[in-house]
Amino acid sequence: MRLADPLGQFAGLKNVQPVDGDDYASLYQHVLMDLPIGIYFRKFLNEVTAGAAQDEAVTVDAKYISDAMQDYSLLQVQLRVRKIWLQEFYNFCRTELNETSQRVMTDLLKFESDLQTIQIIENSRLYSGLVDARGDSERKKYISKVGYLYPERFEDINGAQDFKSLVQALECTEYHDMLLKVSNADQENESQSTGKTIDEVMLEESIRRFSMAFEEQFHFGIYYSYLKLKEQEIKNVTLLADLITQEAERNIPGWNKYIVPFMYHVNDQKDQ
Repeated sequence: MRLADPLGQFAGLKNVQPVDGDDYASLYQHVLMDLPIGIYFRKFLNEVTAGAAQDEAVTVDAKYISDAMQDYSLLQVQLRVRKIWLQEFYNFCRTELNETSQRVMTDLLKFESDLQTIQIIENSRLYSGLVDARGDSERKKYISKVGYLYPERFEDINGAQDFKSLVQALECTEYHDMLLKVSNADQENESQSTGKTIDEVMLEESIRRFSMAFEEQFHFGIYYSYLKLKEQEIKNVTLLADLITQEAERNIPGWNKYIVPFMYHVNDQKDQ
């Protein structure tokens, strides 16, 4: 329960019994199907069992779903479900919101989708098993078609063999300068490092964009941005609390890893 998102609302969470191991089928049946996000997990399970649905000899039941899910790690499930959510949220914003809200929200969602694409490409290079390396077609299952990079840039970044070639593949895009700020792409101990990881520069740019959404007026994007900034505040407090609990020395770089919302003007001046 400690890992539950503090921004989520599920009053019955304390009554949910723990699920053993990677039994995602039971997790869906007992918990997720009753939540608003259950529809996205249902669509993911439909994708997983699509082949079986066409085979009359196969019964798609809880056991079949559980067996099929054994091929997916928790992170892989998360990426697939988030891809479905991004696509549907983007379509909703594009068709249902007013002009200003539509422009702000679609830009934010495209940006988030592009960051997820970059992370998938980079992390699948670093960590075997994140995405099955059975060719481009398998990786595309995790890549959202929402964003500025797909499909024009996908082939270039998908062929990147190291971080340097990934940066080169993003040349002439808004993400190129962002990744140039990464100084320890393969560093494992982030709290001890004085440089910035790829996740850190992405998070900084995300918080800058969510903060800048408040520059516009009369649009719904500020509510989405507010939740994202509030989430970052919780991360900041958690980071500092963990360092205090660990009695970490005050001179380690980890104390400066927090990101303050609405400080993008100061950061822009420093960059100049």
